[in-house]
Amino acid sequence: MKTFALLISCTALCLAQAAKPPQDAETDNVKRLVSVTWDLAAHKLIWMVEKGTLVDGAFVRSSGVKYEVAPDDAMMILGDEKRSFGAEEASNLHLLLNVLSRYCVDSVVWWEQGPGGPTSPQQSPEPGPVTKPEQPVQPKQPVAPAGKPVKVAQQKPRQP
Repeated sequence: MKTFALLISCTALCLAQAAKPPQDAETDNVKRLVSVTWDLAAHKLIWMVEKGTLVDGAFVRSSGVKYEVAPDDAMMILGDEKRSFGAEEASNLHLLLNVLSRYCVDSVVWWEQGPGGPTSPQQSPEPGPVTKPEQPVQPKQPVAPAGKPVKVAQQKPRQP
C-alpha cells in the first residue's frame, strides 16, 4: 500500500511539473530573421536578426543585430568582428547570389512585358503552401557575373 501511495505521489508531482509554463531559457533567448538584402553596389549580403522574448506566444523585440557577408573577401562581419571563411564557400555564395540576381532581372523583364495581367482582391487565389522543385532548375543562359550591368532588353523573359 505504501508503494502504491508513493507511485501516486510521484505521478502527481510529474504531472504538476509538466503543466508549468516553458522555462525562461525557452522564452527569453528567442531570435528571428527580419530581413535579407543583397547589395549589388557594395557586393555584400546583409541580414538583420532580432532578439527578444516570447510573451503569451507573441514575439517581443529587445534588440537587433546586423550580419554581413562579403563574398569577394570571403569574410563574415558582425559589428567590429570579422571572420574569414573558405574559398569554396565564397564561390558557392557567388553562385547563389548570381542566381538570385538573375531571377530579379528576369522578373523585371517578365513584369514589363505584362503577362498575367493585374489582379484584384476578388481575383487573387487563396494563398497556398510553398512548393519546392524536386531538382534545381538550371538557367538556360549563362548567368551574368554579379555587379556587372546587364541589358534587360536582351534577356529572354522567364516567368518567375
